[in-house]
Order: sequence, then structure tokens, then C-alpha cells
Amino acid sequence: MNHPPVRQAVLIAHAEQQRLRTGQSHEEWAEAVDAAYCRLVPRGHRSLPAPDLQHVEGADEWRKLLRAWDQQIRRYVAGERHWPAELEEAWVEALDEPYRSECRRELAQRLGCYGAIRRPGGQEGDGESWAAILDDFSSITQDMATIMADSRMDSGDDLEGLIRDIDRMEADLVAMRERAREIARHGPALQSVS
Repeated sequence: MNHPPVRQAVLIAHAEQQRLRTGQSHEEWAEAVDAAYCRLVPRGHRSLPAPDLQHVEGADEWRKLLRAWDQQIRRYVAGERHWPAELEEAWVEALDEPYRSECRRELAQRLGCYGAIRRPGGQEGDGESWAAILDDFSSITQDMATIMADSRMDSGDDLEGLIRDIDRMEADLVAMRERAREIARHGPALQSVS
């Protein structure tokens, strides 16, 4: 078995986390990926034989196509097949919130694009950014309370969860810093008055 590249490993991890936490079956996940893929990629530009399950009539045919598609998805997860870019995009889009945002944030962080996921500018967006940072800090505080219950950090603690929460806060802080720099350099965007 080949191991998928880091980017695909991130995609797989977020899908697995969603499935475990929501009780979603692998076939339900495959169906969601099919729907996202067919919505994003026009029929003439698809490099994958996605079944477009939403347009299949007949339960037997639908079930047969879903099983075949599910097997294809499992081969991508196992690293047996090369992931086309449009599958990666559909994979992210198939995630429900908050898993989609978390996956995008982690991918952006891995690429060094901390400010890539920004909330809208202006008073409302700035408030959302600050609230997100406070929420991140709250998550880190909860993580640390659990970790430090025995007065030390060790391998038995959920350090991956802590790292994920710290990365999310770092990304939100960098996005806010970049917005503040932009305003400090150029001033706030002026709205036209009609």
C-alpha cells in the first residue's frame, strides 16, 4: 500500500474525523463526494468516471453505481490511485461544517497561507475575527486543562488536538495581523456615498 501525499492525508483525516463524529458511513461519504464532484466539474471536463448519483433512476442501478464509486474512493484513500486536483476540491466541498473550514484552514497553514481564509472586512468581519480568536483560545485552555490534570504533558495526552487548536489560533491571529497591517498602511476602505 502506498501512503498518500501529505495534502491528501489531511483531506482523508478530516473526512475520517467527520465520519467518526457524525456516524456517517463510508458509502454516505462516497455519495457526498460524488455530489460535490459532479456539482463542481462540468461533465465534459471530468477525469473521473463519477456516477452522478443524483441523476440515476432505479434503486438497483443506483446501488450498483454507489458500490463501484465507494470502491474507487477507498482506492484513493489507500493511496492506490493518483488524486486529480478536482477530486481534492470536491473532497473538501463534500465536508460539512465545521470540518470543511478546519480542513481548509489546515491546508492553508501547511502551505504557509495563514491569511488565505479571512472573514469579511469591515466592522462585522473584524468582530467575527476577534470572536474566532477568543474561541480558539478557549479551546486551547480546555485542551490544557485536560492535559495538565496530572501536572505534566506526556504522550498519553491528546497533543494532536492541542496542536490543531494552536494552529487554528495561529492562522486566525495571522489573518487579523495582516488585516491590521493593511489598514495601517492604506487606511480603511472608504465606502462610496451615493
